[in-house]
Amino acid sequence: MQREAEAIAWIRRTVRATLPWGRFARSVTLLAGGTALGQVITVLVSPILTRLYTPEDFGIFGVYASILGIVTVVASLRYEYALPLPEDDETAANILVLCFVLLFGMVMLSWFVIHGLGSQIVTWANVPGLQPYLWLIPLGMLGAGTYQILNYWAVRKRDFPRIARTRLSRGVARAALQVGMGFAHSGPLGLLLGQLAGETAGSTSLGLAAWRKDRAPFKTVSLQGIRQAGTRYRRFPLFSSLADLLEALGLQLPQIIFAAFYGAKVAGWFALSQRVIAAPLNMVVDAVAQVYFGEAARLPKDDPKAMRRLFLKLTGRLAITGGVPVAVICILAPWFFTLVFGPEWEMAGRYVQIMGVMFAVRFAIVPLFHTLNVLERQDLYFLWESVRLVLVVGSLLVVKTLGFSDIAGIVAYSLSMMTAYVVLWLITWKALVKADQEGC
Repeated sequence: MQREAEAIAWIRRTVRATLPWGRFARSVTLLAGGTALGQVITVLVSPILTRLYTPEDFGIFGVYASILGIVTVVASLRYEYALPLPEDDETAANILVLCFVLLFGMVMLSWFVIHGLGSQIVTWANVPGLQPYLWLIPLGMLGAGTYQILNYWAVRKRDFPRIARTRLSRGVARAALQVGMGFAHSGPLGLLLGQLAGETAGSTSLGLAAWRKDRAPFKTVSLQGIRQAGTRYRRFPLFSSLADLLEALGLQLPQIIFAAFYGAKVAGWFALSQRVIAAPLNMVVDAVAQVYFGEAARLPKDDPKAMRRLFLKLTGRLAITGGVPVAVICILAPWFFTLVFGPEWEMAGRYVQIMGVMFAVRFAIVPLFHTLNVLERQDLYFLWESVRLVLVVGSLLVVKTLGFSDIAGIVAYSLSMMTAYVVLWLITWKALVKADQEGC
């Protein structure tokens, strides 16, 4: 919690001269606090889980979570990103309905794919233990897709306290079910059901709030309104959904590839490193990114130079914020993992040690990626994701082809991801400069 407080303090000093500070600070504090508490729970129960589940169980869980992470990003074709943008709630309501129509269609499609190709998927991924649990993928897609749609409606309404509470409830639900079923000796099923509960928790609260407070706009929803809104924001499915699919592939395929190349145990070590370090970091990054998106959406048209100043200052402050935890991670991770999670998890600590610098670069750059959405330059984001996917998957394939070990694979993964994040920053900065020049 101390690191989150320090991060918020740095952001406060950075944006004080650019935005109405009170609103931005409270929003970041609420989201960062909610996500931090949820992830604290996840991290605190991890030493229990590593004694209830084997690395192989974590490997199966990691592959399941990765598959779910890939299919969820196209659940509503990223039309939910458009929810904060319309000036009137009537247009936004039509977008929300369109999102749910697309979600239900995608869930049905995923069920047919799992039913027809499930055996081939688990064989290729080298995790036969996942076969009995493939039916959880469509359910997970429905739960996660519902939450992300309602979450962006709440972002539109700046209902950040409620979003923060749902982030906490997701962590509680995930941890409670995974620990409870672990004591029942459920095997990997306990981890999978806990993940499903975590993806779904909070949707009811967000949905009821939207219906109670914003019922009137939904009464104006029509087929014509849905078509018009879908056409107006067609760049999101054309570019953002494809770009985010590429992002998910770039982020999630390594988990599956490590299982396919090196077995479930290596995949389990990699999964624990992501659970304990990457996931908490990413949740705080996501909280900052959502608030930045909500505020920055108003800046380019009125004052492009203000966004450039905010972009540069936040990059520097976030880079500094990530420096101290990275140093600790690099030095202490193997010892920490052995002590806290048990001797058989020491290799997961070595993975974290190798990936430390990459985590710092991600923390500094990724929160600002919504700049491209605000500028409606989803085409550039799509281009970057293509480059990142080629770098990450290509490096892992080269390492395996040359016969190197899993450690070499982790090194290649870390370097390729870090390079890709630097490229993202350069692309986004060029887009900002161009927008500023066109506005002059």
